Amino acid sequence: MGLFGTKTPPKGTVESVVAMLSDYFKRRKLDMDGHALDGERDSCGWWLMEGSAKVYIFLQEDKSGKIMLRVTSPIVHFPDTDRERFFQRCLELNQELNCCSLSSHEEIILVTSQRPIAGLDQEELNTLIWNVSHAADVIDDLFSQEFRCRVYDDR
Repeated sequence: MGLFGTKTPPKGTVESVVAMLSDYFKRRKLDMDGHALDGERDSCGWWLMEGSAKVYIFLQEDKSGKIMLRVTSPIVHFPDTDRERFFQRCLELNQELNCCSLSSHEEIILVTSQRPIAGLDQEELNTLIWNVSHAADVIDDLFSQEFRCRVYDDR
């Protein structure tokens, strides 16, 4: 039983993660429903802005049936030139990142973190979102200046 007689969902369930996300959005003074993505089969998601970076938060079922939390932010398109040096820089930055990494999809670089929801608590959720958000906001500017990459824009 939660504070004031409210029922707290069991830890490690989709309901408990949605409740933690609701608390996160409330602390940020954001309307969670207004930031919801249209759900696809076996997933649900939300988005938020951190500086210039758009961050997506998904709850998805993996191939084994486990529910995963995925926090990701597409940041830049691959540069037109000097790709070898660009990818080398991506690898160098990867070793400096905390609880997230750079990845690619369809010639776009993303900052991503993913983990099963089992055992997830509010502090870890906040940290995962912050690490991806902060890294994305810093690295998109860095890459756009250093490699003249086009910053990702989903519009």
